[in-house]
Amino acid sequence: MRSLTDLTDTALVAAVEACGGKPFQARQILHWLWRHGVDDFAQMSNVPARLRSSLAERFTVRCSSVARVDAAADGTEKLLVRLGDGETVECVLIPEGDRTTLCISTQVGCPVGCVFCASGMFGVKRNLTTAEISEQVLLAQARLQAPRRLTNLVVMGMGEPMLNLDALLPALQRIHDPDGIDMGARRITVSTSGYPRQMERFAAADPAYNLAVSLHAADDELRRRLVPSATHAVQDIVAAAHQYFGRKGREVTYEVVLLEGINDRPEDAVTMVDALGALPCTVNLIPWNPVEELALAGGLRRPSSARVDAFADALRRGGLKVTVRRQRGADRSAACGQLRLRAADSAPRA
Repeated sequence: MRSLTDLTDTALVAAVEACGGKPFQARQILHWLWRHGVDDFAQMSNVPARLRSSLAERFTVRCSSVARVDAAADGTEKLLVRLGDGETVECVLIPEGDRTTLCISTQVGCPVGCVFCASGMFGVKRNLTTAEISEQVLLAQARLQAPRRLTNLVVMGMGEPMLNLDALLPALQRIHDPDGIDMGARRITVSTSGYPRQMERFAAADPAYNLAVSLHAADDELRRRLVPSATHAVQDIVAAAHQYFGRKGREVTYEVVLLEGINDRPEDAVTMVDALGALPCTVNLIPWNPVEELALAGGLRRPSSARVDAFADALRRGGLKVTVRRQRGADRSAACGQLRLRAADSAPRA
């Protein structure tokens, strides 16, 4: 059965009229779905009972639910979201002071296959729908207790967002729309591992969201080692990102997951300065969140704080703006894809 959240505004009006309702009642339902985040027809108190009953015979309210929550000591919550077909994805709530960030997914699994990431260990199964992407925001918001509210959204979870733009762009529109979830575009960041043609399409879309590029290394050979599916040269990815800045006026962030002795060496910093030093950008360094299965198979290690600081200092001396991401949820499946992996490992075998 299709969910109401899966309908465009036009399709929702048509559905309401087919059930004997009026167009203005579709707008009421729209507000119940997105502004109030209800998950039951009975909660739509100003919608006639007959119309609610008729809609309930044809639609569900939502298509996904929270299957499991891992709460860390620092307040971070990782949600395992179960989709209508039984597949699962992750989203993560990260409270920090007055700021609460949600990280959401765009695909079941991931096709990119970064050697340090649990999301792509079993490849990609399918794209998420527009409703499945945007519902992650509703599910997360429902867990927040006033006065805490969601302030920022990052599309950095499972999957490659640029390979699901057909669903992502309308989902972001719903999240941004004043008649939808009503989150400002400046508070929304979309991450990509680097697909120049799709980045160009993303740049052509309105409004202007923030863009982050998962670079990890500025040397093509090393980057292919870390991101085996990488087919585009670093130079082309950086050029596409700089074009995004020129078109949208939004400074791009480059994400770098640091692995000890692999991409945190002095020569790696020199290469990164050469590639990015003249551009308006920020480099966000992310000390690796260990995934046991990948650490054992690939000999990967999280770098020490001293190595991270030395790398950051080298970039700053080269003229780059640098931030270092503080580890969150370290005690509860911190790395992307870990909760889904643990859930799959603990599921009963047929």
